[in-house]
Amino acid sequence: MKPAEDPELIRPWTAVYPAPDEHHPAYFRRGGWVKIAAGLGIGLTLTTAAQAGPSPVISFGQYRSHQVNVDAEGQNIAGDKGNEPTLALNPLNPANIVVGWRKFDSPPTAVKHGGYAYSFDGGASWTTGMLPALPLQTRTDPVLEVDALGNFYYQSLAVSDSTSVFKSGDGGVTWSEPVYQFKGDKNWLAIDKTGGPSDGHIYSTWRRPADSNPDPNYVPKYFIRSTDGGVSYQEPDAALPVANFGFGRLTIGAEGEVYLFGVDETILSVSALGIVRSGHYFLKSVDAKDPAASPTFTAQKVDMGGNSMMFLSPSLQLPNPLGGDGDVQIAADQSAGPLRGNIYLLAHVSPYAWQTGDDPQDIHFVRSSDGGATWSAPVRVNDDPPAANAYQWFPMLAVAANSRLDAVWYDTRNGSGSAPYRYSQLYYSYSWDGGATWSKNQAVTPVFNTHLPYNIVNGEERQGDKMGDYTQMVSDANGAHIAYTATYHGEQDVYYLNVFPDCNNNGKSDVLDIQNRVSGDTNLNHLPDSCENIAVKGDLDGDRDVDQLDLNVVIAARNQPATGIADPRDLDKNGVINVLDVRKLTLLCTRSRCAI
Repeated sequence: MKPAEDPELIRPWTAVYPAPDEHHPAYFRRGGWVKIAAGLGIGLTLTTAAQAGPSPVISFGQYRSHQVNVDAEGQNIAGDKGNEPTLALNPLNPANIVVGWRKFDSPPTAVKHGGYAYSFDGGASWTTGMLPALPLQTRTDPVLEVDALGNFYYQSLAVSDSTSVFKSGDGGVTWSEPVYQFKGDKNWLAIDKTGGPSDGHIYSTWRRPADSNPDPNYVPKYFIRSTDGGVSYQEPDAALPVANFGFGRLTIGAEGEVYLFGVDETILSVSALGIVRSGHYFLKSVDAKDPAASPTFTAQKVDMGGNSMMFLSPSLQLPNPLGGDGDVQIAADQSAGPLRGNIYLLAHVSPYAWQTGDDPQDIHFVRSSDGGATWSAPVRVNDDPPAANAYQWFPMLAVAANSRLDAVWYDTRNGSGSAPYRYSQLYYSYSWDGGATWSKNQAVTPVFNTHLPYNIVNGEERQGDKMGDYTQMVSDANGAHIAYTATYHGEQDVYYLNVFPDCNNNGKSDVLDIQNRVSGDTNLNHLPDSCENIAVKGDLDGDRDVDQLDLNVVIAARNQPATGIADPRDLDKNGVINVLDVRKLTLLCTRSRCAI
């Protein structure tokens, strides 16, 4: 193992100041490794705000988006900007949510900050702050995670410095000094919460160095881990087996395996859409969880049913022309149910044989039920008709503890006017059978213009800045929790959204409806019977629920003879409708206490 920092932790740091004609900040040196002062908190300030009131809400049907980047009164800050949101939920307190994002000044400057906000009321109100940084230092690529004990971890790239991790043990209210990880871009973080021997291990991957490393002999491995709760990080002896691996995400398998999914950024070809990358790759390590082993990985190319593209358009006729279209997604089922161990991949892809005028981008899904040895045929999750301006981008995927899969993405299918590619909204679909089938796509936000704010160039509107490069979602038993960027106020703001299966449109998760016996699930497929075309035993009025209305039908015919053996009111088939039938029907009630 090669440590990310010198293992002789007792050796003091020595300040190295710039020469009079140099303009970089002081850094600290120990042995052969370099650490900027940001890692030690010298000259840093941590800002927080008082608990805010309820934040602005954007409603769309039964779903509510709560603005996160707000002032101390919980109101929108005119002229500010935020993107690349990330979030994590406290497993010990589901009402405690933390969101991070790239925070821009108001009025805008060249500096970006590590913005964060925490909520203790399920996302209705937010208290905001900024991670510490050196003067004029930019922070970017925020990633949030949480361990099984409720400790939050905020990974942040400080430009001209390094990627480091801050830790909070109080729900995101205060944060520790940063711990150095690596020099890298497009980083991601995952924490083992399996409850096994590797529980609490932290794993990271990244795309490429963001800055040159001061050690000329250093060879980046693009993977790093911590086995001591983030106190220190170690790189493996060997680099990842895909040399140009990037835009990747990590997840943890049911037995502590470490899985990565990303793309080979080697240019395969160039089309009118942009650069075609060299494919999607799944990486697996079964020994990264072992503190005594140097992690090793195997790599497998996976057919996602289309190309991985880096869109380039001279006319900027793209939903996010100055930024990426999102990271590829990976999730693993850690439940105790029959889908335990399944691995799921989701990616935005362009058709292999795309031609001008074809649908440019879809969301595709594959799964493996044998640890990644084989993969299913790709499934197109978005159900819109193919169209030349139909972009599905910024995909998000998560699997809940009850094995439900949630998929959300940005979608231009309802864009209108002369530039429909500018108008997106979030769409949602879920699956209860490991991705074999998916629910009908459902819009969960209003449409918003992803090119706002814009500048006028040669008489044309041009996007002023990208919407960032990604968004994030995590799932619990009842639904999915999303941090996303939208322009409802004419500027880029960060929002928290909770989506959930709701087939009966009552504004509550189907999971809760079934759990609380608001609806029945007699065939045990996680869908309320009232939403299915099935026959429910004891349902006498045809509404696929057994409740007081059905009892009233039996009571009204009490002590009368049945009309025949098929009379549904004669539940005990003794030829008479009586109190015994009422008792049997009561046992079949799908609603609590047989209420209506």
